Amino acid sequence: MRLSTQSAQRIVGEIGSIVGQNINMMDERGYIIASTDAARLGHFHEGAKRIIDENLPEYYVTPETATESVRPGLNLPIRHEGVTVGVIGITGDYNQVVSYGQVVKKMTEILIREWTEQDERRLGLRVRSRFLEDWVLEGGMLQAQALAERGLALGIDIALPRRVMIVSPRDLDHYISTAEGQKQLELLETAVSGLVEGEAGNIILRNAARQILLVRKRPGEDMQALAERLCRMAFASFHVRLAVGIDGGAADIHQAYMQANRSWQASRRLSGGIFFYDRVTLELFVGDIPHRTKEEYLHKVFPGCRYEELLRWMGLLEAYFAAEGSLQRAADALYLHKNTLQYRLRRLHEISGFDVRLPSHAAVFYMALLFFHEMEAHPLFWENRDLEK
Repeated sequence: MRLSTQSAQRIVGEIGSIVGQNINMMDERGYIIASTDAARLGHFHEGAKRIIDENLPEYYVTPETATESVRPGLNLPIRHEGVTVGVIGITGDYNQVVSYGQVVKKMTEILIREWTEQDERRLGLRVRSRFLEDWVLEGGMLQAQALAERGLALGIDIALPRRVMIVSPRDLDHYISTAEGQKQLELLETAVSGLVEGEAGNIILRNAARQILLVRKRPGEDMQALAERLCRMAFASFHVRLAVGIDGGAADIHQAYMQANRSWQASRRLSGGIFFYDRVTLELFVGDIPHRTKEEYLHKVFPGCRYEELLRWMGLLEAYFAAEGSLQRAADALYLHKNTLQYRLRRLHEISGFDVRLPSHAAVFYMALLFFHEMEAHPLFWENRDLEK
């Protein structure tokens, strides 16, 4: 093992702040790679080299043998997994530093072990994530046998039937744009992992600030129940509303991912909720329509409407569609009297020329609602947020 300069400097900084002495760390060649005195970096330390070459338990540089680059102090070997990987040096009089020299040596070895283990875990996670990306996102570019062998080496059986669910906060951009949002996102992801990974065979891949859940194959109603459980937990614990996309049951894991991804995108466009691929229709194709076409469509359906007025109409339409066309339920959701809602729907008919209460016209407004949500999330939302031509 070779000590990294970055890790060595962190260790020296931590220990130096505790003991109040100048601390140096030398690598297996005897060069100072970290120090509380930046001027010492890169210098050759003869005492450290002697410890390594002669396997000495310690080496004290006396004032008489000190040089410009090697100062008086106690030097002790650093051992990791039975091998001397470096030397820790404490500047000072022997009687002053010998009392805590072994403590400093042990602290250094403990920190090296902990950080080495962390590095190994991070490397293991990167290897695992790369495999999951190859398998799930890219459809397994390698031959099936090679992919299966890589999976087994990581403890993943790719032959196990699974379904795919994608989960993220509904307002994802809000969480990834600030440090506080990132912290809350990490806490949410940890909570989701705790609920999902407890079942053998379930796997989670983090991708683009969302979680791709690979769960053991189960019926649609059980996928619905799991999604509802995650949504309840996210809102109760973090006051976060989730966007959830679920596959259509494709046997191929890459195809299942593509289905779940389409469903997740539809969920985000419509302000969150649980979307199944086989229950989504128009929402699947909104992303394929050019931005300019969506803008022109809204101009046509809502001529002369400013953004604030359009926002109110979209809130009304959202409630109407959520109520499956029930005027009473929509009125209750909007805290309106049913007659007031009827009046507003007639006014919408006058403005647009379409009546949402007619089945043949409802699709016009549903498409407008999809386009509006898509455009509002777009960084180049129409200039001045105004539909007036």
